[in-house]
Amino acid sequence: MIRKEGIGSYFHLENIQETLTNTIDLSIDYTIFYTGRHALLHILNEISQKKTINKLWFPNYYCQHTLGWIKKTYQNISIYEINPFVFSDETINIYDFAGEDDVVLINNYWGLSSMPTNNNLNSAIIIEDHSHGWLSNACLNSNADYCFVSLRKSLPIPLGGIFWQPETKTSNKNLNYNIDTYYYEVWDMMLKAMKLKTDYIQGDKNIDSSIYLPYFYKVEDALNKNTNFAKLLPKHKEFINSYISFNVKKIKEEHLNFLYEKIQDTNFFKVIKKPGYTAFGLHLLFKNENDMNSLKNFLITNSIYPSTLWPDNTVNYKWHYFLNIHIDFRYNLNDIHHIALTIQNWLNEKL
Repeated sequence: MIRKEGIGSYFHLENIQETLTNTIDLSIDYTIFYTGRHALLHILNEISQKKTINKLWFPNYYCQHTLGWIKKTYQNISIYEINPFVFSDETINIYDFAGEDDVVLINNYWGLSSMPTNNNLNSAIIIEDHSHGWLSNACLNSNADYCFVSLRKSLPIPLGGIFWQPETKTSNKNLNYNIDTYYYEVWDMMLKAMKLKTDYIQGDKNIDSSIYLPYFYKVEDALNKNTNFAKLLPKHKEFINSYISFNVKKIKEEHLNFLYEKIQDTNFFKVIKKPGYTAFGLHLLFKNENDMNSLKNFLITNSIYPSTLWPDNTVNYKWHYFLNIHIDFRYNLNDIHHIALTIQNWLNEKL
């Protein structure tokens, strides 16, 4: 029996304490923002207060919404090349493109990156984005200058992002930003959407996805428009902190181990994984966009709602159409078996 809300899409409001009994000791001195984008913007503002940023380097494969949002404040952006789907030789040669007055953003792709660079104290400033690698070893044991995470990708919270400095360098903790109620309204809108989805799951016959999904979409649109900082309300900070230490990675590992036994590479897709690492989700990589869209639509008709990360990137790799299927703490092994069976049924139709 597939759950009535399906698998994937946005989080609903729930008490994960009932599902997750494992917590993790976060030995990082983090600061909370309303979004991961704001955490990144704060980092860049802090750096620019100390030195002039010559170039701000982003990888060629990155969230286009975040990049466009940052461009509203920082236009001196350059792009460096990296293959986000290959992890055999991950050393990023900072010296090949960045100077000592530059800032380089390195993305933890799907939690499978080990993040090594050839950087040193006299080279560029390194910022690591662990939004799709929350609680990975690279995230918790980083030696970058700064790290940040968009927490709402992994936790059932309306909004939330954090930043920290792994080497506990002196950081600007005085976040005296003007109060902008815009993000309070966005928080309330997202919370409403999550509650409506919860009501639907619990059997409210007056609610279906056509009621709650538009609120989620309005939130995404709102987040793309405003770059002002908002002072974090104490009740929102408490809400985020109540979820942040739960080990959401462990159950992913169990689900992925099950799926990796059932799903192997085919002529249509490759399974993106790495021994000893826990991926953000079940990641399938295609060389043909039509095949990816075919499986995506087949999954949706079977109440599985995948995400495409990130289709607006233009890269010249033979295999580059990327599909993510959610396998997080919301689901049990029956749900995960449904995912495996649905993919196999699609393959049977293709063969």
